[in-house]
Amino acid sequence: MLPLEHLQTTMARSVLAIEPMVSAKMLTAGKADPLARLRIYQNNTRSSLTAVLMAVFPVTVRLVDERFFRYVASEFIRRHPPVESRLARYGAGFPRFLKTIDTLSDMPIVAETARLEWAIAEALDTTSLPPRTLADYDKIDLGPSPDILLQPSLRLIVSHWSILSVWTAHQQDTAVDQHCTWTRRPERVALWRAGNSVRLVLLDRADFAFRHSLKHGFGVEHAASRANALEPNFDLVSALVRLFADGLVTNVRITVPPLSN
Repeated sequence: MLPLEHLQTTMARSVLAIEPMVSAKMLTAGKADPLARLRIYQNNTRSSLTAVLMAVFPVTVRLVDERFFRYVASEFIRRHPPVESRLARYGAGFPRFLKTIDTLSDMPIVAETARLEWAIAEALDTTSLPPRTLADYDKIDLGPSPDILLQPSLRLIVSHWSILSVWTAHQQDTAVDQHCTWTRRPERVALWRAGNSVRLVLLDRADFAFRHSLKHGFGVEHAASRANALEPNFDLVSALVRLFADGLVTNVRITVPPLSN
């Protein structure tokens, strides 16, 4: 008889169809057919994982039709089964997988929209920290280039396609003329968790570069320099006010220059 851990691993891989069915001799179920019972687990597992993907990518489902989505989801589950127990984390590779589907080769907006939906799922699964306000720093000298820490749920996405327009159009229950929203137009999207929902906004090139730099740990001076390179009239004060107004600032750290010898 196999050790319990080995048996559990073998069973899990068989349920997910990663390897051939386990031998009937390994299973006992009274007078019931053990392999038939295993197939029930397989079907239930695939059904559950498909339901997870449909919940995470609802707009993608509408773009391609539910029946086709279920087929693609089944292939994804077969090739990329879960690697951790939290179902909320399942589906990270699904947008990339969509790009490999020949049938969708002339519909790149599908994979791009799925990428946006996964970012939304990630944001909802990330802790939201208490935001700071401008009033918190009224009497503090922050120096020329403080470090501004942003909400960990902030996601920044740039696409060659109108992904936010597509996503927004599908938030209503009314029918959507797909081709009116499938536009090859660059969109830069910022999204973050706000309570139990997600806020999504479009950014111009300069504001996107500014927030992107801050998110990756660069100081205000560096972030403003990147933004100014794209837009000479970039308004730093307005950009900072928007960050605080959006509840995105979680802390401001003063950068102390090193002492000179």
